[in-house]
Amino acid sequence: MANSFGAFFKQKRQEKNLTQKELAQLLFVSESAVSKWEKNIAHPDITLLPKLAEILAVSEHELITASIDNKSREEKSQAKKWRTFSMSWSLFFYISYTIALISCFICNLVIDKTLSWFWIVASALLLAFTFTNLPKHIKKHKLVLIPLSMYLVLSLLLAVCAIYTDGNWFWVADLSVLFGLIVIFVPIYISKLKVFLKLKKFNDFVSLGIDFVALNILLVVINIFTISNGYNKNLWYFKIALPIVISIYLFLNLLLCVRFFKLNRLIKTSIILFLIDLLYLIVPFINVKNLTLQREIDDVNIFKADFSRWIPELTLDNNIHLIIALSLLGLAILFLTSGLILHYFKKKKQK
Repeated sequence: MANSFGAFFKQKRQEKNLTQKELAQLLFVSESAVSKWEKNIAHPDITLLPKLAEILAVSEHELITASIDNKSREEKSQAKKWRTFSMSWSLFFYISYTIALISCFICNLVIDKTLSWFWIVASALLLAFTFTNLPKHIKKHKLVLIPLSMYLVLSLLLAVCAIYTDGNWFWVADLSVLFGLIVIFVPIYISKLKVFLKLKKFNDFVSLGIDFVALNILLVVINIFTISNGYNKNLWYFKIALPIVISIYLFLNLLLCVRFFKLNRLIKTSIILFLIDLLYLIVPFINVKNLTLQREIDDVNIFKADFSRWIPELTLDNNIHLIIALSLLGLAILFLTSGLILHYFKKKKQK
């Protein structure tokens, strides 16, 4: 132990207003043993350190080093404050949810003589609970269990609302929520969970494929919903949605393939800009007139652009679209030129 142990030990004993005899009695040792410790003639047995540290209100580490570890004490103090705050915060929500639940239960019975909208409130409070309190109680597999529990409770809330309103829109709403969760969490699961270790390298492609399947299922359900409710009598999914989704899916996969090219970043950027410009030119020619819309969709044709005439509903849209297309093309050429120059000088330097 350090030479200053005796002085440190004596100081802490005096701060606790203990005499050598009182301290000796608490440790079941002789008074002379305590005196020898303070004079650095001897040191306490290691088995006495836990009890001695408890009596003097110091840590065993501080007792051994004969110094106060202010950093450790500050960390423990902050941790204690955080635990207190976290417990108080959780208790606040528990009390709030209980009061709201009981109040709505009583009000629904008194006003309607039955429980009706109370179940909506109960489901909503349960959903709030999954955001505020549930994460604290889940110790393992949080990345999977927390989103799953939130989705299940939200589905319950949507189902209760659908029953209360006599609506058949539940599957559209529920699948929309599920699609959003798939888009957000599937790439995270593939990159984080060991079970998907072999797919990690192709995370982008796999995630995009799952998104493609989920989006098509959602669109089919929406199409069935619109037909069954008389909003639209057309099978617009096969005529319009599917071709557009497939085109975008293939285009995004093509963009993802660019990263595997053994080219410098400037040339890769130019290829991506060329592809985006190509898609921008193709999209206006997609026929969406079979879809019943609230307003008429005007055709856009950049080949009818005329920069000498800027007349709304005649040449303005065509001119603007042509400017955007030419700008993308110009940027693509600029990046391609810069990339080729960089590649040339790099090869020349290697020689």
